[in-house]
Amino acid sequence: MVLHSVAVGPERKKVAIHISAKDDSSSLLPITPIQTAFFPGTQEVEVATVQVAPLPTYLSDSEIYSPALLKLDVQGYELLALKGCESLLECFEFIYAECSFVELYSGQALADEVVAWLQERSFRLRGVYNLVYDRTGRAVQGDFLFERG
Repeated sequence: MVLHSVAVGPERKKVAIHISAKDDSSSLLPITPIQTAFFPGTQEVEVATVQVAPLPTYLSDSEIYSPALLKLDVQGYELLALKGCESLLECFEFIYAECSFVELYSGQALADEVVAWLQERSFRLRGVYNLVYDRTGRAVQGDFLFERG
């Protein structure tokens, strides 16, 4: 196994990563006040630089064994990360991605955009899990399971 300390995206470049006070909330997109209101303690504490590149830069199709699962939890960067995986999507049977219904990170694609993009590439939504709701009962985010075919 090889660990690459990089991010996956549609093109090779260096970008800012917004480091959150909670490690699991850092993102390549700026953290919004909505994020910190829903999830206290997730405010930005620093900015660093990270290399972004398409997944085939680091992984070939011959290294992906069926049945394969692509798992994404990239804090609002889901659609851009998926675009960086596009040429390898046919190697995956399943995709599991955290998606949001509200803009927690500036410029993020919302759940309906991610679902539509994956449907255009022959992935069907099979379930939504671990839903998080706001105080009014509105869904904020959840984990989406997609299956190819």
